This record gives sequence, C-alpha cells and structure tokens, in this order.
Amino acid sequence: MVMTQSQERKNTSMNNRLFLYSALAFICILLYEAWSNDYSVETTETKIISEEIPETKTIKKGESIDEQIIPVEESVYSKNFILVKTDNHNIKISLADGSIIFAELLNYPVSQDKEAVNIQILDTKTKHYIAKVGAQKKNEQTKIRFTSNKTMHDIAGKKNLDVILTGVANDGTKITKTYSFNKHSHLITVTQQIENTTPSVSLWRQFNSIERGEGQNSNRLLYTYTGAAYYDNDEKFIKVEFDEISETNLIKPLNFGWISMLEHYFLTAWIPYASDQKSNTTVYTKFIPNGGKKIYLIGSVDNYQEIEPNSRVTFVSRLFVGPKNQNELNAVSENLVLTVDYGALTFLAAPLFWILEKLYFFIGNWGWAIVFLTILIKLVFFKLSETSYRSMAKMKKLTPRMQSLKERFGEDKKKYSEALMRMYKEEKVNPLGGCLPILIQIPVFIALYWVLIESVEMRQAPFIAWISDLSSADPLYILPIAMGVSMYIQQKLNPTPVEPMQQKIFMFLPIIFTFLFATFPSGLVLYWLTNNILSIGQQYVINKRVVGA
Repeated sequence: MVMTQSQERKNTSMNNRLFLYSALAFICILLYEAWSNDYSVETTETKIISEEIPETKTIKKGESIDEQIIPVEESVYSKNFILVKTDNHNIKISLADGSIIFAELLNYPVSQDKEAVNIQILDTKTKHYIAKVGAQKKNEQTKIRFTSNKTMHDIAGKKNLDVILTGVANDGTKITKTYSFNKHSHLITVTQQIENTTPSVSLWRQFNSIERGEGQNSNRLLYTYTGAAYYDNDEKFIKVEFDEISETNLIKPLNFGWISMLEHYFLTAWIPYASDQKSNTTVYTKFIPNGGKKIYLIGSVDNYQEIEPNSRVTFVSRLFVGPKNQNELNAVSENLVLTVDYGALTFLAAPLFWILEKLYFFIGNWGWAIVFLTILIKLVFFKLSETSYRSMAKMKKLTPRMQSLKERFGEDKKKYSEALMRMYKEEKVNPLGGCLPILIQIPVFIALYWVLIESVEMRQAPFIAWISDLSSADPLYILPIAMGVSMYIQQKLNPTPVEPMQQKIFMFLPIIFTFLFATFPSGLVLYWLTNNILSIGQQYVINKRVVGA
C-alpha cells in the first residue's frame, strides 16, 4: 500500500497524540453538551403560536385557554391555606383557588448538616412555584373560593388520607375537590366533582398547570436541565426551555401524555388518570411578567363536558411532587422515567444504571457498586484494551529509535517520515493500533458520567470514611489527587512523545485534570480512578511482556 507524505506524517503524529486526544475528548464532549443545551435550536415539529390560537381538537380559533380564570393575588396565598402532613411531604393547599402552593420533601434535606432544612419544591414565599388544578365554565369567568372543615391534616397512623375542599362558583355550581394521599408515595390524586345546580345545561372542563420562576444556572461542566417538559405518544419526550416560553406560546393537542417542570434530581408533573383521556387534552405554555419576576407556565386543559341540571361530572388527575427515583417514576406512569435525562446516550446510560442498581442491591453501597461496575466494564473491553496497550507497548519499545531518527532527520520532514514508516514496516507496528479501542470506549465513559450526574439515588449516598456524598466533590480532595497520580503513572507507561510541545502538554495534563476533577462528584472521580488503576495493571503486564522492562 502506497502512502503519501502527508498520510505518513499524520500516522506518525497520531500515535504520539493518542493519549492527549483521548484525555481531551472527555472535556470537549462535556463542553459541547453544555453549549448545545444553551444554544441548540428546537428541532421538533411542535406548533408554536404568538397571538392567534390555531384550531385544535380541543381549542377553537380565537379562544384563549385560560382567559376565563380570575387570577389570584400572590399575597392571598400566604393567608388562607390548610396544611397536610404525610410521611413524605409537608403540603400547603390554598383555599383561595385550591392550588398546591408549598411542598416540602421530608426525606430529602438540602445538605447533610444536622441543622439542614428539607428540599422545598413548590413555594410561593421564596419563589413562585405553584401546581394548580381547577375547573372552568365555558364563556364565564370562573372564581371559586374553598373551605375545609380542618386547617391541618396528618396521615400518621393511616395508610391513606383524603383532604376535602368544598366551594361554590359564581353561578352557584358546587365544586368538591378531594386530595388523596398515600403513605410511602410522592403521588397525589386530585378529584374534582362539579355539580350543576343551575336550571340550564352548563359546560365545564378541567385544567392543570405548573408555574415557576426562573431557576439558577448550573455549573457549565455539570449542566443539568431546569425547565418545562411534556410527553406525547406521538412526539415522545419534549423539553420546552424558559427562553422558548418567554418568546412564544405553545399550544397543541396532547395524545395521552403529561406535563412537568424539571430540575436537578426533582420534578413536578401533572399526569392523566386514565387511558380514556388519550385525545382529550391540550398542552400549552405561557410567559407571565410579574413585576421584576419572570414566571413560566406549562399547562393542560381537557375538553368541555356537558352537565345537565342537578347532575354531576367528575374530573381526576394526578400530581407527582418528588425525586427522580426511577423505580417510583416507573410505577407512577409509563415514560415518566424519561425525566431522568441522560441525553443522546440514553441507550447506553439506561442499561448502565440498571446494572449499577443491581450491584447496589447485593452490595448495599453505591460507591462499591461503582467500583464493581467499573470492573465489569473493564472486563467487557478487556480485549480491546489489550490491543490498544500492546500497540502502545510496541511503540514505547521503539521510542529510542524514533528519537534517534528525529535527531538525524529532524530538519527534513520528508526523510524523517520515510525512515519512520520503514521502521514501522520492519517492526510490524501499526501506529494507529491504539486509537480504535479507546475511541469505542469514550461513549461508555460519557454515558456513565451522566448516570452518576443525573441519578438522584447517588444524592447524599455515602461511600467510605470522609466521602459521605457521592454526588458532591471530595471535601478532602483525596480522590482527585489520587486520580491525578494514577494519570501520571499511566502516562509513564505510554510512549513518550517526540515533539517537545507534546511533552509539555502531557506533563501538565495530570495537574489540569486533578484541578478539574476536584469540582466533580466524587462518584465520577471514583469511577475514573478505579478505571485508571485497572488500566495501569493491565498496561504494566503487557509492557513487561512486550518491552521486557
């Protein structure tokens, strides 16, 4: 096979840059994903409207989705509410309109400090984050005030708890709203019974919405999505970022799906109760400027239903307020687990998490589960790694001769390349032999990265001694330093670059990665360190066999 001079030069330099490329690839992919999350263009065929609402299965042209709702002043929410306590939640329900205005997760503290408060998802005091459920009468402004026979409800000693609110609309229609809570669950079922007490037929429909203020920005290298999302059987899982909501309103029929607001580890979602609602729902978004605040809304409305005089109709919906625990999400609704967003590599990340979870079931420690998962991954790629390390070992053996050729023909690139290729041919060495095995493994590394970043199961999960939270950085920096040392040792086992500039870059890489990984979750650093140690052992054995030293 005849190679051009440029091809020879490329192959010669590629081997020397192999380790550099594989090390930098990880950072480049993370930077690209963070950039694409900020600047990517929505590619779905979702229909967007600005002023005029197109005709859909549930909304007629020119009719606003929520124009018939009389808004509640935010200050009112803090005055009239009832408190509900379960084993998972502290909930506040507003009597002004029946909205859930506060939700505290009792089993998820903000930090591991003894005095730490619990995570508060819904809240109107420190942030505008509300889950609304209500009913609208066609062609009339709807205002309903509710009452309850108790101001506080507690599930203690019970398996379930029903909280009943009663209200009367402007026209005298009676509304009974029941919130049903179950022990050991983050799911709330809301039943609305509408009783028509007027002498004529009336049309009513149910609406659900989630409103929240703008979330704080994530670390760019540890980007996690904060914003709205919905699921549709036709379009599947769709994110709607805050910027999209502020620029244009969305409206489209929803084919048996759900709406949600997502943040790192936690979510709020309205989920249909039964499959017979497949084509009866429309999803919409809205931007609400509120003084200095920016409020983003995602909602859904059902079709209007006729209610004869002295008759009743019942609407049912479910609200999930809690962590992105994958077992619980799967039990609540099909496809709700997609809110655990592993990105483009979900097809790899999901199986990795499944294996990791099984290992945890037997070991009982997420840290050791990560270690054993790393070992399993290493076994799967053992032969590929062996091919790569054997190629690098042969190149390491040829390093003195390469250096000699560099000194001899360094000024004449053509003669240097020709001599180098003759040496490769004589020694039967492929300078690209180590590339493919490493490139194949990179997607697995990235997929596992997202598993460790996105899985709430890792949040505040202890490992050993000083590492009490695998989702946070190592407080003593022991793991990052150990990882940097292992990276340095691994470099020493690789061929030494001939080019002085490459040598300098290689010298600083372990230091750069040590500082970088000092900010990463300790679970990810643990994986990388374990992988490095296993790679060092495998590479050392191969070097002894090939190089003999």
